[in-house]
Amino acid sequence: MSEAARARVERAFEELARRPGYSHRADQRQVADLIGDCIESGSKGAFEAPTGLGKSLACLIPALAYALEGKRIVIATYTNVLAEQYFYKDLPLALSLFEAPWPEVELLMGKSRYACKIELEEAKPSPKAATALRTFSAEAKLGIERELRQVVGSRARGVHQLWSSISVPAVCAGRLCPLYEDCFYYSARRRAEKASLVITNHAVVLQDALMRSTTEGEKGLLGKVEMLLLDEAHDLLSAAASSFEFELSEAKVASVRGIAGRMSQAIDLLAVRTPDYPDWHREERRFQAEMEQVQSRIADLRRKRDQPGILSVSPADLQEAPAVRSYWGEELREDAFAVADQAADALQSLLKRSEDLLQSWAGQETLRPERLRETRELVRNYVPYLKEFVVQCRSMTAPQGVSVTSFRSFPEPTLRSEPIVYHELLRELVFDVVPAVALSATLAVDGQFDYFCRGAGFDPQFTEMLPTPFDFAHQAAVYLPPAGAIPDPTEARKQGTEDLYFSALAQQISSILIAAGGRSLVLFHSRREMNAVYERLQVPDDLPVLVQSGAAAGLGDRFREEIRSSLFAVRSFWTGFDAPGETLSVVVLVRVPFEVPVDPVQIARHAYFRSQGLDPFQESTLPAAKMMIRQGVGRLIRNTTDKGVVALLDSRLLTKRYGEEILDNLPPGMRTFRDVHDALGWVGLGSEPEDPSSESIMA
Repeated sequence: MSEAARARVERAFEELARRPGYSHRADQRQVADLIGDCIESGSKGAFEAPTGLGKSLACLIPALAYALEGKRIVIATYTNVLAEQYFYKDLPLALSLFEAPWPEVELLMGKSRYACKIELEEAKPSPKAATALRTFSAEAKLGIERELRQVVGSRARGVHQLWSSISVPAVCAGRLCPLYEDCFYYSARRRAEKASLVITNHAVVLQDALMRSTTEGEKGLLGKVEMLLLDEAHDLLSAAASSFEFELSEAKVASVRGIAGRMSQAIDLLAVRTPDYPDWHREERRFQAEMEQVQSRIADLRRKRDQPGILSVSPADLQEAPAVRSYWGEELREDAFAVADQAADALQSLLKRSEDLLQSWAGQETLRPERLRETRELVRNYVPYLKEFVVQCRSMTAPQGVSVTSFRSFPEPTLRSEPIVYHELLRELVFDVVPAVALSATLAVDGQFDYFCRGAGFDPQFTEMLPTPFDFAHQAAVYLPPAGAIPDPTEARKQGTEDLYFSALAQQISSILIAAGGRSLVLFHSRREMNAVYERLQVPDDLPVLVQSGAAAGLGDRFREEIRSSLFAVRSFWTGFDAPGETLSVVVLVRVPFEVPVDPVQIARHAYFRSQGLDPFQESTLPAAKMMIRQGVGRLIRNTTDKGVVALLDSRLLTKRYGEEILDNLPPGMRTFRDVHDALGWVGLGSEPEDPSSESIMA
């Protein structure tokens, strides 16, 4: 770390130490120093910084110190909410530790997180709703659901629909929009390009990387980046899955028709003044008719197959894998690929005709040169998106790299192409381009970073696992039900006895909720299992149970506010959810969250690992489950005064060889009990067992 930057970091931590309520944490300073060294040397690092260490400030302090040195740094976390927390909660404190003038810092999210001023005016919401929306957009806040909930009520769908109707579209007029200079999104883009430190999310980082790769570095969202700090890095592969996939559905085609229609309208204003207008108008109508037919043909695919199916894989030899063959959608291939080709042909024809017209109109006396220039610039905003759609449609019939093309009928018929693995793409687009530091509270599996680094194509020069600041030996305990209390979930499914399995789970969870007085987060691997257990649950009315039925917005707030409530939830609550204090005294992990290869990309991924001589369970399924278990357990202890119990209800943890490996990834020092009352008593949430050593099966 440079002397000037080191001095700034030193002074910042000295100032932090003087703040009321601050507790000195040597490991927080160590993480800051590690990050500072990576920024200084341009090195790559992977660091595990457990919950409670103060990871956000450990990132922000060295980032600000080097931003003051002229470095351009990006901090990216996984979700919008976490990015908002960085910017609105953690950043003001971090800045206050430095002397003014401060470096410029900007928050940048994707287009859909900003209101479009034109759409906002056309939507004509009520004055109260409009005020809430304008305030949100002008301040670039991300809590739009929370702000509008008071306006439109608690219906999440109503909020979502209102926001979707006024958010910035995927492709817009850009510089030619009459409100471009005041546009919330483009104003944030311009500020971000000038800022020394940008806070964003993983999706924006990947979008920036894709834009740069397709424009040979000419276009991007973030400007020049000299260091990328990836917080919540364990979720990077989830962001990559969303960023690198392509879907062809009725909704997607409708969106493309709308974007192409806006491009056509811009050309219409010139074409009407030329003899080419009749031919151009016929081309427009032909395109819309073709795409309408594409939508109809996509809907018809469900009649031929209502189950997921694999249509193409790369490398091609994966097609011979038995699991892939069992999902092979031969009856769909011809029609599906014809639909993709028809969509590509129709759009390519429209683009070619529009390009030819704009070139032929140069010098025409009936057209003003400045009007022609404006139209060309406007069309250039739409063309890259539409050309990418053509390329992606073509790739469905001949996937490249390690990828799969598949069909899904639910919730709507959809053709999808996506990578099977992401390491090559991430390495090429991100990690070979800019030095990066990967951070997370749970980045390691079995005490190593191999699983994350292998999956992300990341090759760090420095790694470090920091110890937890919490005393898990006294703050937390583990509850494992008695042998035979809950059947093996895999055997129950095979034997058709899932009703007995669900009933046993419901009985155990009911007992836990009653013993703990509610205050429990119950995490399921599937909605089907969650709903089946909830239907069989037997708890008193004064212990309300909240169930995640759709979007998570607002549900977590209710759980935090209603102390005796419990929350049944799935994937979105396994990571990132924070509920410190007595409102969350028990985390129940219903089963080990193994990936079951029933989805086409999962099946193709397992086949790919086997083709490489690897065991997919050991290479992917088991380490992913270990990391997810660590994330779920991490919801329990959020500060030094928290205490609680982790209830692990999967009987396979004691009957299968991998069970001990999973348990070894739990925080160290926790005692394990076979009676939930004894577990609660051990941590001071009930009566302690008379002889703890006799009740504990593991120290």
